[in-house]
Amino acid sequence: MDNGKTRKKDSVRLVWDSKPRRAPNPKDIEFQTAEVVIPNPAHREQLPLSFRDGNLGEAEIDKQKMNRLIWGDNLLAMQALLSQGYEGKINLIYIDPPFDSKADYSHKMTIEGNEFTKEPSVIERLAYKDTWAGGTDSYLDMLYPRLQLMKRLLAEDGSIYVHLDWHVGHYVKVMMDEVFGKENFVNEIVWQKLTSAKSQSKKYPNIHDTLFLYSKRESFIFNIPYVAKSEKLLKTHYRYTDEKTGKRYSLADFTQKGQGAPKRFGDKILSPPSGKHWIWSQERIDDAIKEGLIIFSDSGLPYVKRFYDETKGNVAEDIWTDINPLNPMAKERVNYDTQKPSALLERIIKASSNEGDLVADFFSGSSTTLAVAEKLNRRWIGCELGKVGIQVTRARLVEQQAKPFLIENIGNYQREMIYLTGGRIYEMQNLILKLYGATPRDKMSGLGIRKAEDGIEELVYVGYPDRPVTAGKAEELALQAQKLDGRGYKRLIILGWDYEYNYPQALESRKKALKDKLKVEVISRDIPPDIYDYLKKAKTEEDIEALSEKVKFYERPYLKMESPKIKDLKDGKSEIALSIKRYVLMDIPISQTSKKGQEDYAALMKIAKDNFAVLIDYWAIDWDYDGFTFKSQWQAFRGNGKKAKTVITEAKETLEKKKRSIAIRVVDIFGNDAGAVLDV
Repeated sequence: MDNGKTRKKDSVRLVWDSKPRRAPNPKDIEFQTAEVVIPNPAHREQLPLSFRDGNLGEAEIDKQKMNRLIWGDNLLAMQALLSQGYEGKINLIYIDPPFDSKADYSHKMTIEGNEFTKEPSVIERLAYKDTWAGGTDSYLDMLYPRLQLMKRLLAEDGSIYVHLDWHVGHYVKVMMDEVFGKENFVNEIVWQKLTSAKSQSKKYPNIHDTLFLYSKRESFIFNIPYVAKSEKLLKTHYRYTDEKTGKRYSLADFTQKGQGAPKRFGDKILSPPSGKHWIWSQERIDDAIKEGLIIFSDSGLPYVKRFYDETKGNVAEDIWTDINPLNPMAKERVNYDTQKPSALLERIIKASSNEGDLVADFFSGSSTTLAVAEKLNRRWIGCELGKVGIQVTRARLVEQQAKPFLIENIGNYQREMIYLTGGRIYEMQNLILKLYGATPRDKMSGLGIRKAEDGIEELVYVGYPDRPVTAGKAEELALQAQKLDGRGYKRLIILGWDYEYNYPQALESRKKALKDKLKVEVISRDIPPDIYDYLKKAKTEEDIEALSEKVKFYERPYLKMESPKIKDLKDGKSEIALSIKRYVLMDIPISQTSKKGQEDYAALMKIAKDNFAVLIDYWAIDWDYDGFTFKSQWQAFRGNGKKAKTVITEAKETLEKKKRSIAIRVVDIFGNDAGAVLDV
């Protein structure tokens, strides 16, 4: 009895109070090219170009033909990719999103035998702290629209793997049934991530992760993976010995799904079981019978012999125990907490894509997916919210001598609002303005006025915690500052939680383009990572006044280059030598609210004073800077994990003799960058 209601087949849905009602749509969001990375100088001339301006002599890079590493919110990145023609173009998606496990993924680094902890920025906190203010609801709010976008980006013959564990995997499975269709569920794969675990008194130790595999349609790319041959495989799967040859073999099922007709097996006519068909043609069955390759069970069903020495190994099943987790001594380890072993991604990429296919990872982390895709001759797109992940990936791909690739920023962000101490964003901005000594302006969120020690009135801006400050935003504020209040301001102070990847150079380029139109001094500072501790204590105006003397807003780093040394050679060539004179990190962004933080700060300050190069993660040179796009034609990098080393501070290159602009970019271990442009 249905009480007059029409029942719908497979209508199960996951429901929570804040579930988004509408799927996100494509958005015309610009990717800003922070860097064109050319790991191998020999590939300098291999960049794909869409056109060359005959008048200006400038070449435009065809981004669609390049591998792309995107720093920013993957929701916006995917919306932008859809609007740029990537709908139905990605053959394989693998994601390893946060597990809602409340783990702390702050990044640790070792410098001259000392271990330091890099506190994540506010933007990075959501990526590395793996915490969600609204609990599981908030987590599902995050993942649901992203899965909807991934479905649109996926090719018709494509598939997606979602890597999770016990925390939210059961919720996500139901969600994926809804988004991709229950009928397109292919496998639940169990990967044994630990070989053993500490015993626990009231639960079974957890030693596995779960991967959900879904396709877009019934027909999808799948290349059968095999477990490598081993002594263990021989003993467990190839238990029989052939009497004639002495070879070890296993017995394989002779049927597959799908109704089929009866066939002759020697003197017998056998029908396949219901809903099945025989896997071989009649001719092949006849040959196999003669060769003794088919035997019959007690029930009369045929089985085929699979000889150990004639197979690729055993077909990989849905429980993977043969892929070892990364141990602390593993050569591929890059000192990133959530790094997955390359063997895991190699199996997935080989099974579910072909050479030349496009592979994407929108929670790329240390980018094992991208590194393996590169190795296997696949094209790739990666997206990561944390700067640490971008830097680790960059070093990894450079070390791997990857093909040229892009590092891109997203120009604007739409993340969930971050609430601090129970207040809204603008209230938090006003608190920070007061801690800086500025008076918030009425009806102008994030702006305040401060009288500096030299008597100059400054316009002060506090950025949003959910987005980096861009050079475009700085330019907009500077132009606003010189007209505001009818008299204008001569100095603009920007207090940012983070800055776009190429902020110093992009800002300088904008200043040059404006020429005499911009007369405002722009000073950019970092909001310290321990600002939360101060905001929690700022209950009254008296508290704020007392705390303002303790809060230090970090100055941006300073880069000083030696004058280029140029040596003219024969055949119209010149040898150009560059060296870093000084890289000064005005303030080291290590929280000093704890004793350990104070000790770390003092230790690193001492190390950096003796050798500034220990602070540099990498520096790169564009020998032919066009004023717009930075191309890393030469680089020295610190490296990851045990491979980390202090970078060299000198570079030398033989180039065609001509006037040129040379751009230099230095990125430090905390993700700050500084740049310089030299005209020679």
